[in-house]
Amino acid sequence: MSCLVLKISSSFLTILLSASAALASGGEESGKPADAKDAPKEVKPREESYGVVQARVAALEAKIRAGETEIQKLILEKQHTKDPAKVNEILQHMMTLHKDLAKNLKDYDKERTLLKYRYPEKGLADKREYERIDLKSIEEMENQMSLGSSVKRTLKKVRTQYEAPEDVKKVEASEAADGHKKSVPQAPASLTDPVILKK
Repeated sequence: MSCLVLKISSSFLTILLSASAALASGGEESGKPADAKDAPKEVKPREESYGVVQARVAALEAKIRAGETEIQKLILEKQHTKDPAKVNEILQHMMTLHKDLAKNLKDYDKERTLLKYRYPEKGLADKREYERIDLKSIEEMENQMSLGSSVKRTLKKVRTQYEAPEDVKKVEASEAADGHKKSVPQAPASLTDPVILKK
Protein backbone atom coordinates (compact mmCIF):
# COMPACT_ATOMS: atom_id res chain seq x y z
CA MET A 1 0.00 0.00 0.00
CA SER A 2 2.81 2.38 0.74
CA CYS A 3 4.20 1.59 -2.70
CA LEU A 4 0.90 2.61 -4.28
CA VAL A 5 0.84 5.87 -2.33
CA LEU A 6 4.40 6.62 -3.52
CA LYS A 7 3.48 5.98 -7.16
CA ILE A 8 0.39 8.20 -6.95
CA SER A 9 2.25 11.02 -5.21
CA SER A 10 5.15 10.87 -7.71
CA SER A 11 2.76 10.91 -10.69
CA PHE A 12 0.87 13.82 -9.10
CA LEU A 13 4.15 15.74 -8.65
CA THR A 14 5.22 15.14 -12.27
CA ILE A 15 1.84 16.36 -13.56
CA LEU A 16 2.05 19.40 -11.32
CA LEU A 17 5.61 20.20 -12.47
CA SER A 18 4.77 19.78 -16.15
CA ALA A 19 1.72 22.06 -15.77
CA SER A 20 3.78 24.76 -14.06
CA ALA A 21 6.48 24.49 -16.76
CA ALA A 22 3.82 24.81 -19.48
CA LEU A 23 2.41 27.94 -17.87
CA ALA A 24 5.86 29.46 -17.50
CA SER A 25 6.74 28.86 -21.17
CA GLY A 26 3.63 30.56 -22.51
CA GLY A 27 0.85 28.11 -21.97
CA GLU A 28 1.30 25.14 -24.28
CA GLU A 29 -2.19 23.84 -24.66
CA SER A 30 -3.39 21.04 -26.86
CA GLY A 31 0.12 20.12 -27.89
CA LYS A 32 0.85 23.34 -29.85
CA PRO A 33 4.19 24.98 -29.25
CA ALA A 34 4.13 28.52 -27.82
CA ASP A 35 6.36 29.94 -30.59
CA ALA A 36 3.95 29.00 -33.40
CA LYS A 37 1.01 30.75 -31.76
CA ASP A 38 2.71 34.01 -30.72
CA ALA A 39 4.13 36.37 -33.33
CA PRO A 40 7.33 38.14 -32.37
CA LYS A 41 6.43 41.41 -30.68
CA GLU A 42 8.30 44.62 -31.28
CA VAL A 43 9.93 45.77 -28.08
CA LYS A 44 9.87 49.53 -27.55
CA PRO A 45 12.15 51.18 -25.04
CA ARG A 46 10.30 52.81 -22.20
CA GLU A 47 12.17 56.09 -22.47
CA GLU A 48 14.16 57.55 -25.28
CA SER A 49 17.69 58.55 -24.57
CA TYR A 50 18.69 62.13 -23.83
CA GLY A 51 20.70 62.41 -27.04
CA VAL A 52 17.77 61.40 -29.24
CA VAL A 53 15.44 63.95 -27.69
CA GLN A 54 18.08 66.68 -27.81
CA ALA A 55 18.74 65.96 -31.49
CA ARG A 56 15.02 66.18 -32.22
CA VAL A 57 14.79 69.54 -30.44
CA ALA A 58 17.73 70.89 -32.44
CA ALA A 59 16.26 69.60 -35.71
CA LEU A 60 12.86 71.13 -35.00
CA GLU A 61 14.46 74.46 -34.09
CA ALA A 62 16.36 74.42 -37.38
CA LYS A 63 13.14 73.63 -39.28
CA ILE A 64 11.36 76.53 -37.57
CA ARG A 65 14.16 78.99 -38.39
CA ALA A 66 14.26 77.79 -42.01
CA GLY A 67 10.48 78.14 -42.30
CA GLU A 68 10.60 81.69 -40.93
CA THR A 69 13.31 82.71 -43.39
CA GLU A 70 11.38 81.15 -46.27
CA ILE A 71 8.24 83.08 -45.30
CA GLN A 72 10.29 86.29 -45.07
CA LYS A 73 11.66 85.70 -48.58
CA LEU A 74 8.12 85.18 -49.85
CA ILE A 75 7.00 88.40 -48.15
CA LEU A 76 9.74 90.34 -49.94
CA GLU A 77 8.83 88.68 -53.23
CA LYS A 78 5.16 89.55 -52.67
CA GLN A 79 6.02 93.21 -52.02
CA HIS A 80 7.93 93.46 -55.30
CA THR A 81 5.43 91.53 -57.44
CA LYS A 82 2.68 93.42 -59.27
CA ASP A 83 0.92 90.48 -60.97
CA PRO A 84 -2.23 89.53 -58.96
CA ALA A 85 -2.07 85.87 -60.00
CA LYS A 86 1.53 85.59 -58.83
CA VAL A 87 0.66 87.37 -55.55
CA ASN A 88 -2.19 84.89 -55.01
CA GLU A 89 0.17 81.98 -55.61
CA ILE A 90 2.70 83.45 -53.16
CA LEU A 91 -0.03 83.89 -50.54
CA GLN A 92 -1.14 80.26 -50.89
CA HIS A 93 2.46 79.08 -50.52
CA MET A 94 2.89 81.30 -47.47
CA MET A 95 -0.26 79.83 -45.89
CA THR A 96 0.98 76.25 -46.32
CA LEU A 97 4.40 77.18 -44.94
CA HIS A 98 2.73 78.88 -41.97
CA LYS A 99 0.69 75.73 -41.21
CA ASP A 100 3.87 73.64 -41.31
CA LEU A 101 5.57 76.21 -39.09
CA ALA A 102 2.73 75.98 -36.55
CA LYS A 103 2.96 72.16 -36.51
CA ASN A 104 6.75 72.23 -36.09
CA LEU A 105 6.43 74.82 -33.33
CA LYS A 106 3.92 72.65 -31.46
CA ASP A 107 6.26 69.65 -31.72
CA TYR A 108 9.22 71.80 -30.63
CA ASP A 109 7.41 72.98 -27.50
CA LYS A 110 6.44 69.40 -26.66
CA GLU A 111 9.97 68.08 -27.09
CA ARG A 112 11.48 71.06 -25.25
CA THR A 113 9.30 70.48 -22.19
CA LEU A 114 10.02 66.74 -22.39
CA LEU A 115 13.74 67.47 -22.39
CA LYS A 116 13.44 69.99 -19.59
CA TYR A 117 11.43 67.83 -17.19
CA ARG A 118 12.57 64.29 -18.07
CA TYR A 119 16.28 65.07 -17.88
CA PRO A 120 16.67 67.94 -15.40
CA GLU A 121 20.12 66.79 -14.27
CA LYS A 122 21.46 67.09 -17.83
CA GLY A 123 20.30 70.69 -17.98
CA LEU A 124 22.24 71.57 -14.87
CA ALA A 125 25.43 69.97 -16.15
CA ASP A 126 25.34 71.45 -19.66
CA LYS A 127 23.80 74.84 -18.78
CA ARG A 128 21.50 74.34 -21.72
CA GLU A 129 18.74 76.78 -22.45
CA TYR A 130 16.13 76.28 -25.12
CA GLU A 131 14.29 79.46 -25.85
CA ARG A 132 10.60 79.59 -26.35
CA ILE A 133 9.68 80.40 -29.93
CA ASP A 134 6.40 82.20 -30.44
CA LEU A 135 4.30 81.74 -33.54
CA LYS A 136 3.72 85.00 -35.40
CA SER A 137 0.91 85.51 -37.84
CA ILE A 138 1.70 86.28 -41.46
CA GLU A 139 0.53 89.88 -40.99
CA GLU A 140 2.94 90.34 -38.08
CA MET A 141 5.78 88.98 -40.19
CA GLU A 142 4.85 91.33 -43.06
CA ASN A 143 4.76 94.30 -40.70
CA GLN A 144 8.11 93.30 -39.30
CA MET A 145 9.61 93.11 -42.78
CA SER A 146 8.34 96.37 -44.27
CA LEU A 147 10.56 99.44 -44.16
CA GLY A 148 7.77 101.79 -43.15
CA SER A 149 6.92 99.74 -40.11
CA SER A 150 10.59 99.65 -39.13
CA VAL A 151 10.74 103.46 -39.24
CA LYS A 152 7.47 103.72 -37.28
CA ARG A 153 8.74 101.35 -34.60
CA THR A 154 11.98 103.29 -34.23
CA LEU A 155 10.15 106.62 -34.10
CA LYS A 156 7.72 105.28 -31.52
CA LYS A 157 10.60 103.99 -29.40
CA VAL A 158 12.37 107.37 -29.60
CA ARG A 159 9.20 109.22 -28.66
CA THR A 160 8.52 107.00 -25.66
CA GLN A 161 12.15 107.17 -24.55
CA TYR A 162 12.71 110.91 -24.95
CA GLU A 163 9.20 112.27 -24.70
CA ALA A 164 8.92 115.85 -23.45
CA PRO A 165 6.23 116.94 -20.99
CA GLU A 166 2.99 118.30 -22.42
CA ASP A 167 3.74 121.93 -21.43
CA VAL A 168 7.04 121.91 -23.30
CA LYS A 169 5.33 120.50 -26.39
CA LYS A 170 2.78 123.32 -26.32
CA VAL A 171 5.53 125.94 -25.99
CA GLU A 172 7.47 124.42 -28.88
CA ALA A 173 4.35 124.40 -31.02
CA SER A 174 3.56 128.04 -30.24
CA GLU A 175 7.21 129.04 -30.91
CA ALA A 176 7.05 127.44 -34.30
CA ALA A 177 3.79 129.27 -35.08
CA ASP A 178 4.74 132.74 -33.72
CA GLY A 179 8.49 132.70 -34.14
CA HIS A 180 9.34 133.94 -30.62
CA LYS A 181 9.20 132.64 -27.05
CA LYS A 182 6.19 133.28 -24.90
CA SER A 183 6.27 132.99 -21.17
CA VAL A 184 4.25 130.11 -19.87
CA PRO A 185 2.41 130.71 -16.61
CA GLN A 186 3.84 128.37 -14.03
CA ALA A 187 1.67 126.31 -11.76
CA PRO A 188 1.98 126.84 -8.01
CA ALA A 189 4.80 124.88 -6.42
CA SER A 190 3.89 121.63 -4.78
CA LEU A 191 5.62 119.79 -1.97
CA THR A 192 7.35 117.35 -4.31
CA ASP A 193 8.85 120.00 -6.64
CA PRO A 194 12.51 120.85 -6.09
CA VAL A 195 13.30 124.25 -4.56
CA ILE A 196 15.94 126.38 -6.29
CA LEU A 197 17.65 128.84 -3.99
CA LYS A 198 19.09 132.08 -5.42
CA LYS A 199 21.67 134.35 -3.82
